[in-house]
Amino acid sequence: MVILPAMADKLNDEQAYDRLHSALLAIGKEEGETVRGDTSLKAARRALTLLQMGLLKAMDDDSDKNVAIKDPDGP
Repeated sequence: MVILPAMADKLNDEQAYDRLHSALLAIGKEEGETVRGDTSLKAARRALTLLQMGLLKAMDDDSDKNVAIKDPDGP
């Protein structure tokens, strides 16, 4: 597990996008050896891609709502 140092400043939208993209790159394109591992990797890639796309749309629309997130305050 990688532990990042605490940051005093909040990330702007571009920095948040870059973090999501870095996470996607870190996962890579390799398949998992097991069905559960492969399924988890595919789900993570899809989730990160949708979050990136939603963030870009929100930035373009000047909106606070990321359409990839149904209810950010939900359970």
